[in-house]
Amino acid sequence: MRRKNPMADAVAPLLDLNKKINEASREDNFSRVLFLDTKRRALIQSLATNPHFKSDDNSLSILKSTAEQNQELMTDITKRMTALTHITSNKIKMLRSYRMNK
Repeated sequence: MRRKNPMADAVAPLLDLNKKINEASREDNFSRVLFLDTKRRALIQSLATNPHFKSDDNSLSILKSTAEQNQELMTDITKRMTALTHITSNKIKMLRSYRMNK
């Protein structure tokens, strides 16, 4: 009888969080991205401090991929937030102008 790989079980929630974070990002749901990222950080920290967690090549690959995806996601979110800030700023300027001309 073949036993389940405990390392696969340990990183499965991480993969699920990564998927949910990417979905939230595509939906521009930044507060959800931050919430899920906080959960992901806590999970990674718990894995790192768990003496029973023995990393293997697969789990290390997943952690590396997660770090790379997080870097790309944060760069993308920063760009999108900057664009939204500019749009909001322009709308505020437009409203101020409109009020001044009334």
